[in-house]
Amino acid sequence: MKINILRSSFQTDEFVWNEYAELIDRLKNEFQAEIQINGNELSNYVMIATGGVENLFKTLFTGKGPVNLIADGRNNSLAAALEILTWLGEQDVEGRILHGTNNEIVSALAETVCTPSLQGRIGLFGEPSDWLIASGVDRDYLLEHFGVETIDIDLQRLIDGIKAVPQAEAVKVAQAIVKRSLDTIEPSCADMVEAAKAYIAIKKICQEERLDAMTIRCFDIVNTCGTTSCLALALLNDEGIVAGCEGDMQTLMSMFLVKRLCGAEAFMANPSQLTDKTTMLAHCTIPLKMCDDITIRSHFESGIGVAIQGVLPTTDYTIFKWGGPKLDRYFVTEAQAVETPYSNHFCRTQITLNVDLRPYLLHNSIGNHHVIIKGKHAEQLKRYMDEFVIF
Repeated sequence: MKINILRSSFQTDEFVWNEYAELIDRLKNEFQAEIQINGNELSNYVMIATGGVENLFKTLFTGKGPVNLIADGRNNSLAAALEILTWLGEQDVEGRILHGTNNEIVSALAETVCTPSLQGRIGLFGEPSDWLIASGVDRDYLLEHFGVETIDIDLQRLIDGIKAVPQAEAVKVAQAIVKRSLDTIEPSCADMVEAAKAYIAIKKICQEERLDAMTIRCFDIVNTCGTTSCLALALLNDEGIVAGCEGDMQTLMSMFLVKRLCGAEAFMANPSQLTDKTTMLAHCTIPLKMCDDITIRSHFESGIGVAIQGVLPTTDYTIFKWGGPKLDRYFVTEAQAVETPYSNHFCRTQITLNVDLRPYLLHNSIGNHHVIIKGKHAEQLKRYMDEFVIF
């Protein structure tokens, strides 16, 4: 990020460095900002250090918006920023002023930095599950518009990889997971080891193929290997490889965007119970980082292998889905968890949020799976989608 600082001819560069030392240091450290004072050409981020720079801004401005004007108010900076903002409006150029304390300016600036690169490699371990009839993505469009390359991984390669994992290596992983869990209910020691082998094998392929994200046709692994990928997906998400279920590319892209834009792990889940006040979502895998506690369970539908029953904190969450074959639709809202229940009628990890999603889900839903993120990220996601994605 380049940030231009403008000062009047009545002040010096030394004055600017000293006067705004703390803020400049934070801009450098938190945004890797390249700072230039009274340069030859302006970027989209301009810090107004003093008054009397309005004509200088007009002379250097290249005509490209939006323009973010940083002005804390000292040295008549806010007055100058207001004049510049009005002039930008007259040129039909979008602009905004980031004003306040250093903390407020940094926070506001973080919200404007909404252009993370989605470029990367995604591995598709097998075809999407048969029941996902509306969750595919045009892969050529994905590459052309977002720079996302999709790599097909033959499931037989994974099956062979699972068989090749050394027993001792898998035992070590299994023991570590058991140690960090509250309890192990259905799975045996042998089940834990087989699930650990799946994790090790999937991770090895991700490393070999340099994958940033992956999704898997899970049930073929259940039927062929007698184990599940639920544990593997939980651990991979914890380690920064975005990992989704059932070959659902739209939900995987939702998770991928959340990771790149918000820096957050996402819980991919099924909406399962709806009332006029709450929405409950559930699934059998979740990033362990999101949970207060975990219990090791079997996979809900099959009763086989290893799944995660996570207990999530009752805090603020964002519900998000990016979908459509050309990724031209999205839904986002915020809610608070009212409980993290458990019922044997649903997938193992369950969360109830205080939001009525019936109008959206029952009439205009973007597929089945949605993602849940800790914290309030709706405005950040909306801004990114509206400015850079939804054409």
